[in-house]
Amino acid sequence: MSSQVNYVVAIPARYASTRLAGKPLASVAGQPMIAQVCRKALQSSAQEVIACVDHPAVVEALEPLAQENPRLKICMTSDKPRSGTERIAEMITTSGMDPQTVVVNVQGDEPLITKDHIDAVASLLINSGADMSTLCAPITLPQDVLDPNCVKVVLNAKNFALYFSRAPIPYERDNFSKWQQEHAQAGAGNFSYPELTTTHYHHIGIYGYKAQTILDYLKLNPAPSEQAESLEQLRLLHYGMSIAVAITDRPPEAGVDTAADLERVNRILSAEQGK
Repeated sequence: MSSQVNYVVAIPARYASTRLAGKPLASVAGQPMIAQVCRKALQSSAQEVIACVDHPAVVEALEPLAQENPRLKICMTSDKPRSGTERIAEMITTSGMDPQTVVVNVQGDEPLITKDHIDAVASLLINSGADMSTLCAPITLPQDVLDPNCVKVVLNAKNFALYFSRAPIPYERDNFSKWQQEHAQAGAGNFSYPELTTTHYHHIGIYGYKAQTILDYLKLNPAPSEQAESLEQLRLLHYGMSIAVAITDRPPEAGVDTAADLERVNRILSAEQGK
C-alpha cells in the first residue's frame, strides 16, 4: 500500500449486546475482544485508531493499550447510537474531525481482521474515487449462497457494487429453479445443494468512506431496500452513491455475535499460536 494514503480507523463497540452481554470485554486469547481488534488495527498503516465505546469498563480495559501506543485514541460516546455508523458519526461530530478525513470502519467484534484488509479498503477508497469502499470474497459453498445470513454482492465490470442482498444473487434461474423443484419432490430426507454455475461473492463488512459521507448518509431517509434487507449500505446505492469493492481470496474469519462464535474464534487463535 502506498505511503501517500492517510486515514484513520474507527472501531465502534456497543457494550449491551443482545446476544452476548458485555461483548467488547469477552475474552479473546486472554484479552478483551475490543483490545484484540484495536491491536489488529494498530498493525495497519492508519494514522490513528479510534475506539468508539459506550461504557466506562471498556474505556478502562483499553487504557493500558492506549498508554503503550499513542496512535490509539478512546472516544466515549453516548448510549443513543443505534448502529456502528451512528456511533462513528457521533465521534466525528464531537471530535471536530476534518470532513475530508478518510475513515475505515472496523467492527469491534472482528478480532480476526488483518492489517491487509484494513489497508486495502483505505487505498481502494482513495484510488477509486467512490463514496464508499468495501471487500468481498468468492463463495465456494452453495449453502452459503442460499443462506440469508451470508450477504451477497453483485459487481459491475469496474468492480463497483450493483446490489447487496441476503437472497441468492445473481439468481441462477435454470439451475436454482430446477433444484427447488427437485428438492420439493424429494422431501427433506433427501436434501442436497445445487452445484454453482456462476461466481457469487460474499460481502465482508468493513467500510471506507470520508467523514463527511457518514454525516451526509445519516441525513438521508432509510431506503425501502435497506429496510427490507436490513442492510445499511443499500441506502447509499438508493441515493445514487457509489461503492467500490475489492475482491480478496483471503477473507477474514467471521466475527463474534454469539457465545459459540467466541469459542470458534478462540479455537482459531489457539491453533495459530500453536503453529
